[in-house]
Amino acid sequence: MEPGATAASQTRPKLLRPTIPGLVAAVLLVIVGYLVVPPLVVLVYGSVTSTPPGVWPAFTLATLTEAYSNPRILAALWRSLVFASCTATAALVIGVFLAWLVERTSVRVRSLTDLATLVPLLLPAVLLASGWILLLTPNYGTINVALKWLFGANAPQFDIFSFPAMVWVATLQELPLAFLWLWPTFRAMNPELEEAAVMSGASNTQTLLRITLPLLWPTLAAAWIIFFITAMGALAVPLLIGMPAGIFLYSTEIYLATSRAPANLNLASAYALLFLVIAALGVYANRVVTADTTRYAVITGRSYRARRVAIGRKTEAALWLLVLAVLLLTAGLPLAVLVWNAFMPFPQPPSFEGLGRATLKNFVSAWNYGPATRAALNSLLLGLGAGVITTVIGALVAWGLLRQKRHARLFGLLDFLCTMPLAVPGLIVGVSLVWLYLALPVPIYGTPWILLIAYVTLHLPFALRICSSAIGQLHPELEEAAHMSGASSWTAFRRIIAPLIGPGIAVSIVYIAIRSFREYQASIFLTSVGSEVFAIIVLDMADGGNSTILAAYASVVIVGLSAAALALYWVGRRSGVRV
Repeated sequence: MEPGATAASQTRPKLLRPTIPGLVAAVLLVIVGYLVVPPLVVLVYGSVTSTPPGVWPAFTLATLTEAYSNPRILAALWRSLVFASCTATAALVIGVFLAWLVERTSVRVRSLTDLATLVPLLLPAVLLASGWILLLTPNYGTINVALKWLFGANAPQFDIFSFPAMVWVATLQELPLAFLWLWPTFRAMNPELEEAAVMSGASNTQTLLRITLPLLWPTLAAAWIIFFITAMGALAVPLLIGMPAGIFLYSTEIYLATSRAPANLNLASAYALLFLVIAALGVYANRVVTADTTRYAVITGRSYRARRVAIGRKTEAALWLLVLAVLLLTAGLPLAVLVWNAFMPFPQPPSFEGLGRATLKNFVSAWNYGPATRAALNSLLLGLGAGVITTVIGALVAWGLLRQKRHARLFGLLDFLCTMPLAVPGLIVGVSLVWLYLALPVPIYGTPWILLIAYVTLHLPFALRICSSAIGQLHPELEEAAHMSGASSWTAFRRIIAPLIGPGIAVSIVYIAIRSFREYQASIFLTSVGSEVFAIIVLDMADGGNSTILAAYASVVIVGLSAAALALYWVGRRSGVRV
């Protein structure tokens, strides 16, 4: 016992002194919890009331009864389930093949495959759908006109306004996500079992089907579930292609409930509630299939070299043609037809005769088109703001997860909250934020601030992933040396970690800014006069039939997005971070 110490003082429990990491975790928990939890709670509230936001509630089950007793809604739900299943399956199959091609083969087309799958990130979903409408519209679509010219009047006509075409465009939209999701798994997988199969006489195809894919079963199942949830929440394809064809999906019905006059937010909330249940079941299924992956584990502590399949010259030539086709389908053709029509006085397929009609009037009209300029500026500022805020949150959470074992539970809860928006499409976030900020006495509804909140919420998972990758590259001994020199955890983060992950932070900011610029699912519910954004103006132009002005407007904006993507690529190469 120390001198002067009493028995009472020795038995008195020591108070836990607050630490900087603990305070940071507490602040982050409040911020992230506020972003993620209240919108979902208020969505449930709206579905069990019959009164609009800001009015004393009248609780009732009539809204839910109205929502789910309508045969039209049940038919739309069934079509959405089929649509999402087909889209997720097609995206998974193509994504697996491209990821295998990049990481498991020796073909020189691998770098072009990266380009073919990631370039569509620059093309917002609204523009991708608009481009394919110009390509496959019956009678005057570019591809249909070309087929007529080649084969005569009896040539087959592709109709973009059909269910198979909706699945086709949605699959191309999902392809970048599929590749980004599956590519790291193929890169990290230990090839020893594959090599053993080849030595036993198995062909490359047999090895892929009987060894590689079964070992990747948990990852593939989890990926399919995420693609399914994302496809269920898609709006661009259902609105631009499905509605003109009379094909209404579940996401279309949610949109119509809020866009009709008068808007019925209670009904939209009831629809969204079932969507949320489906997403929650998807997340639970994801956890089930990935709960016990030890029997699929092939990555050990021993070093290994990635095995690449040798491809013959004829096969490699065929793969070159296949990847070029993917590049054309995902971005090349839609971009080409948009740029062509940007210079045309009316929509028409490319031709030598059309060159004589080229004009710059569409660019002038696009510049003078209502809030078009303001929308592009709003999207730029909101994208950069969301990129900075989301990246700061993601970097702090990643730092706590990887370095602060003392507060593992707090940062583990933060990890869960930050990852949750991955299973909640922008459609649900948009509807829930409308309810929340019409009910709360916070005057941000109808302002850019509510859009900023939506973008930050939606992109938390991506910032956390990128920052975790950057911090994970730093050995803990750097911070240990700082601690031994007397530096606190916060000082070590501020003076050692932050400067070293600076390039990774830049990647996260630019990447999220691009995604925010393209975001339309939540924006369609949250924009108002003065707070218009790029994706919604594009959707308005498409609905209004201003396809040539839309093409001119989109072409100019995509040039800016391309510059941002080049900056992302340059910073990523310097930092060694892939996203």
